[in-house]
Amino acid sequence: MASWNTYFLIKLMTLWNYCNATYSNMKNKCQNMYYYLKDYFYGYHDMWVFIPGHSLPLSLNNMVNIDMVNINWLYDNYDNTITLSNDSDIDNTQFKFSWLSAKIQVVNSNKPSEAIEYIIDDFIEKFTVYTNSNTTPSVYIVFMCWCAHTKHWFNIEDNIEFHIIDDMGEEHHLNSYIDNKNSIIIKRNKLYIGNDTTDETHIETTNTIVEGSTENTPLKEDQDKKDE
Repeated sequence: MASWNTYFLIKLMTLWNYCNATYSNMKNKCQNMYYYLKDYFYGYHDMWVFIPGHSLPLSLNNMVNIDMVNINWLYDNYDNTITLSNDSDIDNTQFKFSWLSAKIQVVNSNKPSEAIEYIIDDFIEKFTVYTNSNTTPSVYIVFMCWCAHTKHWFNIEDNIEFHIIDDMGEEHHLNSYIDNKNSIIIKRNKLYIGNDTTDETHIETTNTIVEGSTENTPLKEDQDKKDE
């Protein structure tokens, strides 16, 4: 009789464990579906990570063992901020873009004659970068943050161009793929388009004094005779 009791007890424990595992599994799936639908319709409570070697950002909600992943940038869609993840002793500082006006033009790779323009002034006005003076996000990363924020995603072969006017009144036209590196720099505690080499060349050119030629010419000879 005791063996039957033990048998039924084991069966009940097995059934309980099965029901408990099924409940936990269904609960996790329902939670994931809930967060997915909330992010899809609202898009303001998710976080995205940029990993070296990946051209697209990855949603933090779908990642496991995050401590084992090498992350370059972390984008918070709720605060519209991107933070540099580094192991250096340099503390991150808050930077804003100097862009007064900006728009994105997307040229369809399958239909080059069709182009869609998006005004991103509101996005850039609130977009905040936390980084150090040695590292800045690329134009492509800024574009990916805008995609994650607005839920607009495009074909990777589409041509993406930025048209920017900064607070100096200068216009810039950039391609998010060609001008991906070293196109954003820090000046006057703001993020500008350009590079240090271009700025130094411009300064040297504007400060160069060009002297007149010392070659003897008929006019110079006549002037010398009058002086004598």
